[in-house]
Amino acid sequence: MRNAEVIRQWKILKTIEAGRFTSSARLAAAHGVTERTIRRDLEALQEAGFPLYDDRVNGKKVWRLVEGYQQKLAQGFSLSELTALYFSRNMLAFLGGAPFGRDLESAFAKIREALPAKSLPFLARIQDLFSARP
Repeated sequence: MRNAEVIRQWKILKTIEAGRFTSSARLAAAHGVTERTIRRDLEALQEAGFPLYDDRVNGKKVWRLVEGYQQKLAQGFSLSELTALYFSRNMLAFLGGAPFGRDLESAFAKIREALPAKSLPFLARIQDLFSARP
């Protein structure tokens, strides 16, 4: 499948964001890949600026999102909600000339600021998977 890696990484991020303490082994089983692949995915997400870390729960290594990180996001939006809004700008591009085009650009600038700066290239890769035509 085209862009399977990016889609898998997005799903991994959503699983961890949902507060499900999950191990590399569980993630590997859920996505039909090896633990080594999952470790590379997690490393790529960390390098992209997502604040992931490993922790021990009941003696098992699990992955988590830095506590308090979501409070830093605008108005309590989750990371995936902000990202979804950020992606929607492609679908709303045809409104650029509308009276509220500047307001949309301002809103998307604020969303961009709320997202980890290092994550923007990763998010751009996901955004390229989707296209909208007016």
